[in-house]
Amino acid sequence: MAKFKKNLSIALKITLGIGLILYLIFSGSLNLHSIGQAISMHPWWFLLAASLLSIPLLLTSIRWQMLLLAQETNITLWKTLSLNFIGLFFNNFFPGATGGDLAKCYYVASIYPDKKAATITTVLIDRFLGLSGLILVGGISILCYPKISLYGSGPIKTMSTTILLAGAAILIGLVLFLNFPVSFIETYQEKFSHLPGGKLLLKFYHAVRIYRDHQAVLYISLFLSILVHTTIIIMTIIFGRIFNAQLSWRIYGVITPLTLLASALPIAPAGLGVGEAASEYLYLKVGCSLGGEFMALFHIVSIFWGLFLGFPFYLLFKKNPEFSKDTNYSIELENIYEG
Repeated sequence: MAKFKKNLSIALKITLGIGLILYLIFSGSLNLHSIGQAISMHPWWFLLAASLLSIPLLLTSIRWQMLLLAQETNITLWKTLSLNFIGLFFNNFFPGATGGDLAKCYYVASIYPDKKAATITTVLIDRFLGLSGLILVGGISILCYPKISLYGSGPIKTMSTTILLAGAAILIGLVLFLNFPVSFIETYQEKFSHLPGGKLLLKFYHAVRIYRDHQAVLYISLFLSILVHTTIIIMTIIFGRIFNAQLSWRIYGVITPLTLLASALPIAPAGLGVGEAASEYLYLKVGCSLGGEFMALFHIVSIFWGLFLGFPFYLLFKKNPEFSKDTNYSIELENIYEG
């Protein structure tokens, strides 16, 4: 029954994503012909935007490697980059952009079976730092253009205010985490270990605790996250250039983080359909009817990178017995998604 419910949930999310895409197309909000025409008229601009996605992939790989090295692993940048490509592939075909995280968790735990809790924790922290970077970039953009963000239409104003509050909470939480005494947990950790699931929770706690002694890793990782999302904003600006949209760069800076946050919701594979709908809606609020096309181009580029690089890496590591001590990890990975 649990497996049936899970499969039903996935089927519904995929149906929703496809349904949103079809609705946008038939309602005229998403013009596939104009996308193809714009690419054919500006192929070099499109190739430039597509190539820029390599920067976030490289920076997030460096970020994850730093987090793993702090856990006293010997992982190389090549391996984290390869796993990032595999994660991107799974992100594009599993709901909510979490499929890639599950894949990365399984692979890295297979490489370091004696550090499973620690290495899996790095995937969670990496995801949190990525989201934090997105919120901080959004917050900076919002403060740079309050006319649109804080004094504009209702939805944009509400979302902008929420991002500013979330950004403040992240910064305060980071300062407290790095400086607040944790002697209470350290003193009573023996008692915690006797609670249900206590030993596992303590393993994750100690994995996170390590970063108090490697504060530079967190600060640099957060900075890399900011660069990642700044690059994506630049990609969107180039998409605007392809469609000859007459928008200020500050508008892209405000709207792009909002649409990326909407795409991250666990509703459809890679946020497909959800991102287009959110982008179309928000850009209309600032007088632009090309929001759906902007996000569609971003998804096209992301799917290209995931399919033509992520999938080959997946097949390569599937056949490579030296990549992991577990030679059947590919079969086990499939079992994860089957429940």
